Amino acid sequence: MKFGVSPLSFEFMLNRVVKENGIEGLSKFQLSEVIEEMAREGFKHFEITSDVFQILPIQISDEDIDGLIRIKQQYNISYSIHFPILSIELASPNKFIQEASIKSITTAYQSFIQLKDDIEMYIIHPTGQFIKDAMSFIRDPEIAPIVTNIFTDTAIQSIEEIIKKTGINRNKIAIENIEYPLQETIKMVKKLKTKLCIDTAHLLGGFSGNFDLLEITEKYLDITGEIHLQDYVDDNLYADHGALGRGKKFPPEFLNLIYQMDFKGPIVFELPKKDIIASIKYIKHHAPHIEVLNI
Repeated sequence: MKFGVSPLSFEFMLNRVVKENGIEGLSKFQLSEVIEEMAREGFKHFEITSDVFQILPIQISDEDIDGLIRIKQQYNISYSIHFPILSIELASPNKFIQEASIKSITTAYQSFIQLKDDIEMYIIHPTGQFIKDAMSFIRDPEIAPIVTNIFTDTAIQSIEEIIKKTGINRNKIAIENIEYPLQETIKMVKKLKTKLCIDTAHLLGGFSGNFDLLEITEKYLDITGEIHLQDYVDDNLYADHGALGRGKKFPPEFLNLIYQMDFKGPIVFELPKKDIIASIKYIKHHAPHIEVLNI
């Protein structure tokens, strides 16, 4: 099983890069340096958060890309790209917002075009904050399904346009279950012939509806391309990004299930390093037969 991390976050960028080196630190930032440091620690997969390259004044240079290619070969690692999510709304009924969101994602793809053969998965959020807010106040049982269908169809159209503009292999796109009805997300995956990205915390927190994580995993693991592995912690500021076992909701049987079903895709901790360490300890305790890195 291939465990990985998401090495970039705005918290990381501000605390490590800006705090240590000031604003000038952003202009000198090298993604390859961060990933090589973590590759030395034994991580085998890295999910690159593309938001930071569009919101912060940093760029991914040819030199950095060359470094990422070298590191992949030297350490036998793999990559995935998490497409932008901040201010993005692929399901927006406002065509200008929809078009801008598509452009943001296609631009993120182009920024890493030289790595396209080395990218295992491109993770995409089919809906954003506006759709979440809209669905929270559309409560009429006759209207809600109609509006939801419109949002789902619009997201499908947007992702089709992204595929058309980039030529991404559909098997490399994983649509994440987020704060949107799970069955609508599954509908997108099947209609688009892409993959699913299972976020365990989103399911545990009820973001995608009232579902059992084990039942959903057993049912849909065969169409899953990547897993985001974390617990849901009610009293955490970032509730859906908690270390395993901290929220007392994560079922340890999940680890045995994906092991028994021989899941081959990346399993990514979207967590700070201290929570990654705690999660690894949790896995070693509850599923000692699963090989996980020592850090």
